[in-house]
Amino acid sequence: METLSIIGMIMMVLGFINAAWVGILYIISLSAFAGTKLSKKVGTANEKTDEYLEQGKSISNGLLKKLIWRLAIAFTGWLMFYIATGRF
Repeated sequence: METLSIIGMIMMVLGFINAAWVGILYIISLSAFAGTKLSKKVGTANEKTDEYLEQGKSISNGLLKKLIWRLAIAFTGWLMFYIATGRF
């Protein structure tokens, strides 16, 4: 059981740290996406704005998927640690 708790702790720590970084990148990509949308609405857009908008949308979706996977790994590690030790 001690090995399970160590593996769970490692998964939990790495998963949450990685999820924090991906979450920060996701927020930054959403702000860039919103800025591109705003420039289109205000009228300061150029010919590549639609391309940038689609790029931002795909980057945000990819980061959201990565965030969900990282959180799933972290919570799996937490569950393994909890099963092995019986404490939070």
